[in-house]
Amino acid sequence: DGLVVFVGEKENYGNVIIIQGIDGIDIWYGNMVNTSIKLYDYVEKGQLLGEVKDNTLYLVYSKEDKFLNYQEYLN
Repeated sequence: DGLVVFVGEKENYGNVIIIQGIDGIDIWYGNMVNTSIKLYDYVEKGQLLGEVKDNTLYLVYSKEDKFLNYQEYLN
């Protein structure tokens, strides 16, 4: 669950949705199309964000502008 803090283009990631989780971790969903998500929407786990272009999803975890190792975050 979290708050949408960015919707737009990011270099090398295409159209990106960034959701700030309640734990302070930002999760980037890149290469998105056909999305109805808007800035400052609250989204819940499992909610549909949109579709992925060319079957390629870019998923990035960051905190305080530093990228995190997804394996460490998921553990």
